[in-house]
This record gives sequence, C-alpha cells and structure tokens, in this order.
Amino acid sequence: MVLSHPAMATVLHVRIGDVSISLEGDVLKGRCESAFPYEPFFRDGKPDVRLYLHRGRFDTSGGEKVFECPPIWSLYRQNGRSFLEIFADLPGLERTLVLRHSQESADLYFSDTSDRFIDPFFGPTMELLMVHTLARGRGIILHGCGIAIGKRGVLFIGESGAGKSTLANLWCQKQGVHVLSDDRIIIRKAGGSFWMHGTPWHGTARFGSPISVPVERILFLRHGRKNAVTEVREIAAAAKLLSCSFPPHWDASGMAFTLELLHELVTRHPCGEFSFRPDKSAVEYLVAELDGKSA
Repeated sequence: MVLSHPAMATVLHVRIGDVSISLEGDVLKGRCESAFPYEPFFRDGKPDVRLYLHRGRFDTSGGEKVFECPPIWSLYRQNGRSFLEIFADLPGLERTLVLRHSQESADLYFSDTSDRFIDPFFGPTMELLMVHTLARGRGIILHGCGIAIGKRGVLFIGESGAGKSTLANLWCQKQGVHVLSDDRIIIRKAGGSFWMHGTPWHGTARFGSPISVPVERILFLRHGRKNAVTEVREIAAAAKLLSCSFPPHWDASGMAFTLELLHELVTRHPCGEFSFRPDKSAVEYLVAELDGKSA
C-alpha cells in the first residue's frame, strides 16, 4: 500500500522519536510517496537533521569496511567519514547513505539515474540514520512493543518471536490503551524522565504511532504456560536491553553513551520477566499486577 503526502514539493518532513528529519532533493519533485507506516509521522517543522537526496552513484573507492549486516547493508570509512552501502547486490534498489562530520545533515545517493520515482523510505535507510543520530547523546532504538495505558508507559522487550505482536493485538482491544509499536521503540530522556516513542518500523501486527509516553515499567517477554512476572536485577536487565537494542557498534563514543543510558534506564525503572499465555488473560493479569505495583 502506498499513500501520497499532500505536499508535492522537493522537501518532505518526518518526525520520529521527537527528531525532525527533512528529506530534500529533486528525487521527490512532483511525486512524494511513502510506504504507509510513515504517514502518521509526516510533520512540518524545523529539521534536526537534513537528508539530501541525489541521483547517481557515490564514489566508494578507497572505503574500508568496518561493520556489516549481510546481506542488507555494510558500513565503510573513507577519509574520515562513514558511508553505508544498502542493497548493494539488488540492481535498481542500491543506495548509499553518507554520514557527514556534522550530525545535522547526511546524503543519500541512488544508483538509479532514471526519472522514475524512487522511494527514499524503502529498506532500513531511515532507521540507520536514526541509529546514528540518536547515538549522539539523544537516545536508542529497542526491539520492543510499547503501550500507553493513559499516561503510563509499559515497555515489552523481546527478540523476534518473543510475542510482541501477539501482545500488541491483545492490548489494542482494551479500552484506554494505545499501542505505540509492536517491534521498534525509541527511548529518550527529556525533562529528567525517560520517554518511549512509537516508530514506523512495525512488526507483523503493523502498529506504528507517533505518540510518546513516560516509561513506567520494563518487562522482558517469555512464552509460558501461565502468566507471571518475576524480578530482573539491574545488571541482568541492562544486558538484556543491550542484546535487544540497535546500538552503533562501530562508534566508540556512541556505544559509551548507549551503555550509560541503558544503565540509568534500568536503575530508575522496575524490570521484570513476563511469562505469559497468548490470550486475553495475559492482559488482565498484567493490568492487575501493574495496579498492585502502583498501589
């Protein structure tokens, strides 16, 4: 499914995790489209990051590979700057994300030089740009499902298959609950509190909302025969969060910030393991458990 943005221009603004990104360039001229998850995130405003779009290949000669996530993308360093080759083995989809010294801007090059429309949101490009941006003292992306119960935020953490989308489908049936995402959540600190933000990078349940809410509880998911919550100590919780995060492994300062952020997050919020049955009883159990913790 594809939806058109109403502004048929050369600039498109999205806001994800309270970070405003402008996409700028003639690639967008006359036809601004996006895969449907981004539609709720179209927001005008002053950009924190400008992403300049170009037709034509970026000169990658002399680049040294420093990290890769095969077969999707690889990160290289070249003359003090970094660039990511994305879909290098898929003709027509290849693109290169160039990260400038200044975190306020980046460049995206498309190998396709024809006049056809190229979707800049396709693939992991925006998420990779966000990983890079958040690592500069702003936050982190976690593999999780986030829900808002009024103004209370509960974060469910788990790898693929842990039950995030299952829980999202169960929670969305309960009145007063809003699902922020069923697969990717951004965590940022603002005003002395940790906030969780929905993202367009959804899971199989396809939930993605721009809403944000303060974090109240962190729960690590595990399928079980009965519903139960057991405490997880701070050190173990931080390790679990790191294993379910998207940190900049190639960036020493970014990793140092990430580890410090996760440590503070788990020391300020109760963490537990949520063993659950994949039915409505899991929601009712947890509502009672959360009310008990708040009492």
